[in-house]
Amino acid sequence: MLPYRHQILRNLKFGALPRFVALQKQKNELLIEAGLTPYDVWAPAFGGLHHMVLEAHFASMAAFETEHLAQKQIEGMATINAEQLACVIEGSAEDRLQRLGLAAR
Repeated sequence: MLPYRHQILRNLKFGALPRFVALQKQKNELLIEAGLTPYDVWAPAFGGLHHMVLEAHFASMAAFETEHLAQKQIEGMATINAEQLACVIEGSAEDRLQRLGLAAR
């Protein structure tokens, strides 16, 4: 497993789940086409279907930053991001970049 995990946490408006997931599928297709890392989509075991997590793993923080900047250059990505945000309950958006393990030295 790669040592860095990026999680995008969103609480969706009622009824917005199908649209949000369809938009993420479009984004993942664009990411794969550009040679970038697609995001898994899942919901936590506790909570409702309106709690969504998008998750991807990266080799380093530098790799994450490189891909993040590259995503901004993909035509149509900003429009899809805006459409996804329209599905999200205002004030509920959160992102996490976590290092998954630390080696004892």
